[in-house]
Amino acid sequence: MKQKKIILGLVLLILIILTLTSCIQQKPVTIGFVASLTGSTSELGVNGRNGLMMAVEEINAGGGINGRLVEVVVKDDKNDPENGLAVDQALYEDGISFIIGHMTSSMAKTSLPFVNENKLLMISPTMSSYELANQDDHFITVVSSNDIEAAFIAGRILENGGKNVAVIYESKNRAYTETIKDFLASELSGNGGKVIYEEAFLSGANPAYLEISDRVLNAKPDSIVILASSFDSAMFCQQFYKSGNQEPIYLSLWAMNNDLILQGGDSVEDVYIPSLLDTESERPEYLAFKNVFLKKYSAEPTFAATYSYESAMILFDSLKKTNSYDPEIIKAAIIEKSVFEGLQDDINIDEWGDASRTLYLYRIKDGQFKKAE
Repeated sequence: MKQKKIILGLVLLILIILTLTSCIQQKPVTIGFVASLTGSTSELGVNGRNGLMMAVEEINAGGGINGRLVEVVVKDDKNDPENGLAVDQALYEDGISFIIGHMTSSMAKTSLPFVNENKLLMISPTMSSYELANQDDHFITVVSSNDIEAAFIAGRILENGGKNVAVIYESKNRAYTETIKDFLASELSGNGGKVIYEEAFLSGANPAYLEISDRVLNAKPDSIVILASSFDSAMFCQQFYKSGNQEPIYLSLWAMNNDLILQGGDSVEDVYIPSLLDTESERPEYLAFKNVFLKKYSAEPTFAATYSYESAMILFDSLKKTNSYDPEIIKAAIIEKSVFEGLQDDINIDEWGDASRTLYLYRIKDGQFKKAE
C-alpha cells in the first residue's frame, strides 16, 4: 500500500510538472503596435494595423513562434510625439520589448531615445526621415529614407519640363516633409530648377487650404508639390481644382492611400505620386496576401499594410531562428541576415538597420492609381 502511494505521488508530481511546462511553453509572445489610429493621418495607421494582424494570424495558424502564439497590444499615438512616448512607456512597463511602429517620422524625436535607452527594438514600416538613417540604434526600418524619394520626385518634375516649383508641406511631421522639401530644392537647383515658393501648414488645426492654395498659384509655379497625408493632400487638390489650376501636381508617397481618391474625387485626377508598392505585381506571395486582405477588409492593401506585414514577418522570422527574445540579439540577427524576402521584392537591410526599396511613379486615372509611363 505504501509503495502504491509513493508511485501515485510520483505520477501526480510528473503530471504537475508537465502541466506547468505546458503552460510555460504556451505563454504568448506579446508585441506592441503603435500608430495614429484617429484623426486626419489615421488611414496610415489603420492600414498598418490591418497588415500586421494578417501577419499575426498567419504565424499563429502555423503554430506560432516555436510553439508560442503571438499577441498584439495596439496603441494609438494620435500622431502626437508626447502621446507617442507615453504609449511606448506603457508598453515597456507591461514588459513588451518589441514594437512595430511608429508610422510617421515625427514620432522619432521622443520615442527613439526612450527605445534606445531601454534597449527595446522598434521596427517601423513607414518612418523614412533621412535624419534616422546611418545610426547605430535600436531601430530597424523596411522603407527607404526620404532623400531617395525627394530625388525621385525632382527627377520626374524635371523630366516633365518643370523648373519653377511651389511646395506645400505639413509641419507636424516635419522630420519627413521638411527633409523631402530641402532635398527636393537641392536636387532641382543642381539641375536648372528651383523652389520659388514654399509654405508649411499644421494638420488638424483647420488649415487655410483655400488661402494657401491661392498664395501658391499667385507665385505662378509650373509644378506644385504637396507633402502631406492623403486627407490633407486631397483637400489642397480640391482647392486647386476649383481654381482651374492646369499645372501638374506631385504628391509624396505618404499620400498613397485609398483616402486620397475617396476624399479628392475628380480633383486628384492626373496627379503624380511616388509609391513603394507595385500595385500590378504578379508575384504569387503578393497576390495571395492581396486576395486575403481584400476579402478581409474590402479594400486593396496599401503600402502601409504591406510593409507592416513585412515588418512583422521579419521580426517573427528572427525570433524563430534565434529562439531568443532579447531585443539586442534579434537586432543583430536581422542585420546579419540582411536580405529578407518581401511580398514583392527582396528587402535589403544594411549594417545600420536601414532598408532600400524600389520606387514607382503613379498617376491617378479614372479614380485609380495607374503606373505612369
